[in-house]
Amino acid sequence: MSAFLPDSYLLVKTSEPPKTLLVVDDDLEVRNLETQILRLQGYAVLEAESAAEALRLAGETATIHLLITDLMMPDVDGLELTRRFRSVHPNTPVLMVSGSLPLLRARSEPDLDRIDFLAKPFAFDELFHKVRTLLDTDAPLPARTQCLEEPAG
Repeated sequence: MSAFLPDSYLLVKTSEPPKTLLVVDDDLEVRNLETQILRLQGYAVLEAESAAEALRLAGETATIHLLITDLMMPDVDGLELTRRFRSVHPNTPVLMVSGSLPLLRARSEPDLDRIDFLAKPFAFDELFHKVRTLLDTDAPLPARTQCLEEPAG
């Protein structure tokens, strides 16, 4: 899917290395659109169509600055993906994208306060604003944990 973007959305080059984002959505068109517009903004974007693929990429990638995931996916939903992803990248912020946010807000989940949300459908500016807000923090670089197993005890 090709998206028409005004010139104001085109990449502004900086001397900083690009931040790495992981976009997870089982809908190919949505995933392609999100990755295309984020790459035009200068981000290095990894993409996955499933939680299993996302977790494989997370294990192979030293630093992921932001996880952007759909909430409703087959097999493993975005909340469970986030829990598993954080066992590898515990400090990485998460942007949950969904057309079902009212249902999500009714759930009682311990990690919901550590996740930002974006309702579908969204405008490009909304996505850019959320991504910039989540990345523009003074938090330490979200590095992957070295040990993936729980300590015995």
